[in-house]
This record gives sequence, structure tokens and C-alpha cells, in this order.
Amino acid sequence: MDETKRRRLTLIWVAFAAVMVYYVFASGFTGSVGDLLGLLTAALGVMLAAVYYFNPRGMLTFG
Repeated sequence: MDETKRRRLTLIWVAFAAVMVYYVFASGFTGSVGDLLGLLTAALGVMLAAVYYFNPRGMLTFG
């Protein structure tokens, strides 16, 4: 996967995480299961963006 595509996917995942965090806090954070799952989803999105950005050990280099 070339660097341009990896950086574009990184931006998409960061934007997704930002939208999830906004959604969780806009409705009022109560600590319910739904809120915690929303934050977990946002954290996983940020971690996936980090994998796309840093490409550890050439993980996304196929071929």
C-alpha cells in the first residue's frame, strides 16, 4: 500500500474517531454501556489510524 493511500486512510479513521467522541459527549456523558462502547470504538479507530500512519515492520506492504 503506497504512502498516499495510507495517509488518506489515517485521516478517515481520525475523523471517524472524532465524530464518535463528539456523538458520545454531545448527548451527555453518563457512563452508560453505550457511552463506553462509543469511546472504545473511538479508541480503536485512533489505534487503527496509528497502524496505517506508522506501518510497523512493513505490516501494510504486500508483495
